[in-house]
Amino acid sequence: MEKKDKISIPNGLLTMAVLLIFISGIAVMLVSGHKISVGQKETPKSATPSDTSTDSLAELTSQAVSPNAFEENSNLPSDYRLITVLNEDIYKGTLILVNYQYQSMIDGENLVNIYDNATQKIGVKDDDMFINEIVVDPLNKFFDDFAKAKGQTSILISSSYRSKEAQTEIYNDSVKVTGKKSTAYYVSVPGFSEHQTGYAFDTAAYNYEGDMVELDGEGDFSWLCENCSNYGFILRYPDDKTNITGIGYEAWHFRYVGVPHAVFIKKQKICLEEYIEGLKSYTFEDGGLLVDNGDKGKWVVFYVPRLTAFNNTDVPVPTDSQKSPYTISGNNIDGFIVTVDVTKDPSNSLIAKAKSSWSFDSKSLVIENFEDYDPELDTEDRTSSAGDNTGNWESDSFWDEDSESESTETESDAEDYESRFDYVDYYDDYSDNYSEEGNDDGE
Repeated sequence: MEKKDKISIPNGLLTMAVLLIFISGIAVMLVSGHKISVGQKETPKSATPSDTSTDSLAELTSQAVSPNAFEENSNLPSDYRLITVLNEDIYKGTLILVNYQYQSMIDGENLVNIYDNATQKIGVKDDDMFINEIVVDPLNKFFDDFAKAKGQTSILISSSYRSKEAQTEIYNDSVKVTGKKSTAYYVSVPGFSEHQTGYAFDTAAYNYEGDMVELDGEGDFSWLCENCSNYGFILRYPDDKTNITGIGYEAWHFRYVGVPHAVFIKKQKICLEEYIEGLKSYTFEDGGLLVDNGDKGKWVVFYVPRLTAFNNTDVPVPTDSQKSPYTISGNNIDGFIVTVDVTKDPSNSLIAKAKSSWSFDSKSLVIENFEDYDPELDTEDRTSSAGDNTGNWESDSFWDEDSESESTETESDAEDYESRFDYVDYYDDYSDNYSEEGNDDGE
């Protein structure tokens, strides 16, 4: 049987054919969006649904360039890692700043009944009072130690969590009785009260006549102001910070922020506004702020700005949370505050860089024309440092025409007093009920 001749193809044509096939393959890959890698195999991807908008957003968020310059894990110290937190969480946590400028974006979370959870050393105004569950244990310890130190248990909680609706009623009633200016001095506009967060409470005691009166911070009760920081509480409205807090001196109002922060605030003789704003210069890159409370603990605190372009923000935290426990809180304005307990971790990489000194100029926080402060004014007109969590009091008035007319007589009697401080002094002299019984629903 004869062998058939082999088909011979010129070498030039064969080479051209191979090139055409190769070029066609590249074109198909480019059109279909496949990556071309040289010398490496591409990692297979899992199947995704036809609508990948959510997945794409998550992928973009994880690849975003962070202002803290530590977006890539490879740039982090070996004992830190990144976790992703939702931007909306800047409005939650024990360090949120709520004041005349920044409203509370939460209305009581994780609330528990104080009466049901208090020790016998704590008195409460009634059995329908609530507070954030994280405050219960420190509060019990605070009041128990007061009883041990002073041998008396006459102290009680007169106010704790209040909803915006409850604050509205208190505010309106105060306007009717004392007028707008005096109300502005002691009572927060609804939505801008710390009581709405569930982290604040007012204290009171019964006098010899059986009337409940707010504490004045004098005598035995001075112990509370002097020792509150050891339990994580601060005296929220000091008498020398009224032109920053926007609220008059309240020796009875305490706010929970946690031990390291409370200790530092008291030591530096600053208010919460100054602390929250000042922390913005203590970042992770710089090592943060070192809070050293001796044998009671040591912490590193740093600020992480939120990524405004995305829904999430990457936050550096210790890799070993058992060795270096940490907490994350929003500041209610523009970022997060990370608190790392380094008491049992002396080798923590931040300790060597963290600053122990406090440096912040609070002039920018002083309310302009404070003596003429009017709650109806837009908050952005009163301060040059307004954030994005502000409210317009003029467009959301909390008093009706009847309230306005009922307070007219009181205000006209004091029209000769130029500042609201003069007015408050005048009203205290004018009304025995107000000056003696006080307003147990202040702030």
